[in-house]
Formats: sequence, structure tokens, C-alpha cells
Amino acid sequence: MVYAKETIKHAFLIMAHKNDLTLKTLIKMIDDIRNDIYIHMDIKNDSYNNVEIENLALKSNVFHIKRTNVNWGGYSQINAELLLLSSATRSKRYQYYHLISGADLLIQTQDVFHDFFKKNAGKEFVRFEYPDFRYRERIELYYFFQERIGRGQAGFLIRVANFLCLKVQRLLHIRNKYSKKISFQKGTNWFSITDNLARFILSKRFWIEKTFKYSQCGDEIFLQTIVANSSYKEKLYHMSFDNEPDAIMRLIDWRRGQPYIFTKADRNELCSSPMMFARKFDPDVDEDIIKILGDIYIV
Repeated sequence: MVYAKETIKHAFLIMAHKNDLTLKTLIKMIDDIRNDIYIHMDIKNDSYNNVEIENLALKSNVFHIKRTNVNWGGYSQINAELLLLSSATRSKRYQYYHLISGADLLIQTQDVFHDFFKKNAGKEFVRFEYPDFRYRERIELYYFFQERIGRGQAGFLIRVANFLCLKVQRLLHIRNKYSKKISFQKGTNWFSITDNLARFILSKRFWIEKTFKYSQCGDEIFLQTIVANSSYKEKLYHMSFDNEPDAIMRLIDWRRGQPYIFTKADRNELCSSPMMFARKFDPDVDEDIIKILGDIYIV
């Protein structure tokens, strides 16, 4: 179903690897005439059904972008984000582009959500961890095996090869030349950004690839670095670099987990939160909270 161009205000960019109850509930939550939905499903999911997901949205346009293999900590994370941004900006000029995962849920009504971003139009929702950058080796050294290592699931030989490669670079003072002469920043990879910033980021694709192709967890650094070294820094919704969650209006709990997976015991916290999104949900842990929020926020 296609609606008049002027009615579409927001693009939801979803990075997912499971087509579970959380993703299906999320699609129904954000199904609104004012939204378009772009989905990148990890190619490792061989049971994904495009049509099934599209049929869940009765008001929004749903676009599936080219599927790629995404691995934790690798450049493939950044590449998937850029593919989503590129696809959405080619389609229209949206008021906002919201990068979310398939494990996120909306915790506001669509009217409250759109009213909030209308009131804060032009602000950039990007989260910064610290005023200073504490992770230089992540981008200065070449992590040639990061895509295979992921969260540590690689075999012994790969881990040894990675260790020796990094050690040689340190001994010989080998550094990525694109990591020099720029002030880096780090923060959460999820964001809500304007059309102007989205296109500005895409204009930096050459530098992004050269700098972060073999980085470690560069998806938490590239966007923050671009913003911090541009005039968009003055347009941040939350100006302080203090890791506060309202910088991106997402409820994410790192105190109780990596991150914590919400359950029905957290219903009051979720329903009373001023945040727009919450992360993380997993039906294998607790499907009741997903159903509860779905009953509240699906119109």
C-alpha cells in the first residue's frame, strides 16, 4: 500500500536476525500511515519470510533491503546501517530515521511518538559515552579476523592468529593512517537522526570504510565521530557526553544485563517511562511482556 508522499514523516530502520514474536510485535506497533519500515534481516536466518512480515503492516510501506551477513563487532554492522540509510534516503526525504533492532519495542503511542519528534524537530538523537575517547586501539589497529571472531565464538587457530596479528602491529607501530588527525568519539549505535545528517553520513562512506573496515566494534564509533567533528554537534538533543539514555530516548538497562532483557515484572517501569523505545526483549525469556505491550500500543 502506497500513501501520499507528504504523509510519510519517519523511516524505521530495523536491523534484525530473528523473525520472532518481538519483531512481529514491533512491526505492528510502528504500522502507521506516517511511517515507512525498512528491514535488514541477517542472511544467516534462512527461515525468514518477507511476505509474512509485510502482511503484518496494513498502513506502512515495508521495504526489505539486500540481506548481508552481519557479525558482532565487525564492519558488517556498519555496512548494514549504511545500506538501510542509503535505501531510505533514495526513497524519500524523511523527517527522522530511527535505527532500531529486531529486539526493540515501542513504548509510546504513535501520536505521542510523532508529537515528541515534531516538538524537537531538527534535533539529533545520538548518544555519547564520555567527553574523551578511550578506545584508540579499536580503530588504530587492524582487526583482520573480527568478522570471524564475533563475540568470541571463533576457533582456537583464528583467535591465535588474531592475537599474533595485533601483537605484531603493536611491536612494529603499525597504525591505520585514516585514524590519525581526528578526534574520535564513542556511544550507542542506535540513533534517531534528521534527513540532513543521514545524507551527510552517507557522503562520508569512503572515509568510513577506510577507517573502520578492520576496526573492532566500529559501529559504536563512526557516527559519533562524524557528528562530533561537524556542525551537527550543536544540534544534539542531549548536549552532554555522559551516556545518558535520554540522548537517544531509548530505555536500555546495562546494570542488570548485557543488556538486560525485560520481563513482565518490569511492566510498570516500561509503561511509565518517558522514552520512545525499549530494548531488549526475547520471547524465549519472557513472551508475556511482549504480548502485554502489544495489547497496549498496537492500535
